[in-house]
Amino acid sequence: MAQNEVSTLKKGILVLELVKQRKGITLREVMDEQNLSKSTAFRILTTLEEMGYVYKLQTQYFIHHKMFCESFEKRSEMDWASLRSIYQVAQNLQMSTYIGKVDGTDLVMTQVLHAPFQESADEEIGNRSKLHQSALGKVILANLDEELLASIFDKLSLERATKNTFQDSQLFRYHLKAIREDGYAFDDEERIVGIRCVAVPVFRNQEVIAALAIAAPADQISRSNIKHIATKLHAGSKDITKEIETLVNI
Repeated sequence: MAQNEVSTLKKGILVLELVKQRKGITLREVMDEQNLSKSTAFRILTTLEEMGYVYKLQTQYFIHHKMFCESFEKRSEMDWASLRSIYQVAQNLQMSTYIGKVDGTDLVMTQVLHAPFQESADEEIGNRSKLHQSALGKVILANLDEELLASIFDKLSLERATKNTFQDSQLFRYHLKAIREDGYAFDDEERIVGIRCVAVPVFRNQEVIAALAIAAPADQISRSNIKHIATKLHAGSKDITKEIETLVNI
């Protein structure tokens, strides 16, 4: 063991990394993989559970992604407005472009660009709407893990913004499944009459952390060009993820 190395802390971090890599792991598997006694493995997992880093369902332990997602968001709060990739997306599509993230049951705007796509629309950053009312919010919900989605759904009231807003919770659930399969969300005048929106998820470490979208008058976004727009947004989303990784690793 290296000088000054804290063995218990190291074991705890190794267990946390192991749980993070797996989609469910048992006490026995942790013992075997890390060569730990039953009492040591149990104490480490119990401590991580009490601190909110992992949670237990029946006999398996899972990473608490919300803990890590929120931690990342707090560290990078100021970085959203400095991302350059979103400018390229806006200039490529020539439509108003947005990045939004979850805060409770709200969708919060973290970056907004309008033509000529050279400066951030700072007055719109921080604007809020309910998650179910826009493509941005819907695509994030559709890509959350089931436990986190259920916890948000329990608090989400399907308030109507326009006559097109979803109000049936069961239909909305089916809608989210279709969004996850399609890889993008479409807002057909559900938040603002006359405005349509297409959004895709932004991932980091395979977890959705935000959404990227364009919005325009309804006659500029037709059902025939949605997939073309979504393809360009997906490329932009990947560029944003790469840029975030670069900033985090600086």
